Amino acid sequence: MNRSRLLLTALALLAACERPGERAADRELAAKVLRDALVYPRSTMVTFSAGRDAAEVVLTTEAPVAEVATWFRQALRLNGWDLNGDVTAGDGTISMYASRAKQPLWITLRANSGGAGTTYTLVGADVTADSAAGQRSGSSMSSNRIHRR
Repeated sequence: MNRSRLLLTALALLAACERPGERAADRELAAKVLRDALVYPRSTMVTFSAGRDAAEVVLTTEAPVAEVATWFRQALRLNGWDLNGDVTAGDGTISMYASRAKQPLWITLRANSGGAGTTYTLVGADVTADSAAGQRSGSSMSSNRIHRR
């Protein structure tokens, strides 16, 4: 779908506002980990950030949370993503976890405070062999701690 191109276009526009070379690694990581991520139609990018192994994009739309959540549930499946988690918290925040070919995607949807619409976050992570090895060692350390108790 062209929605993933919309996200990449938004990242490119963000990049155009910065001096050459500034945050280039962040933009490259975001393009990699959010590859083929879906963006709700007519969304506006609020912020973008990236770390060593993950990137986050915050977007907003005038559509209500329930409508955006329904759209993501359908669009993810139609575009080859597996919806592995879908939870609604007591405050109405909806958290989804999807994956496709070992590519993780976390989506968090919240009603805009003080007005209509939805603010949502897309988070992608680099799960290549190098970054996964670091995560495995940390999680086995936690498992060992739990088993000792």
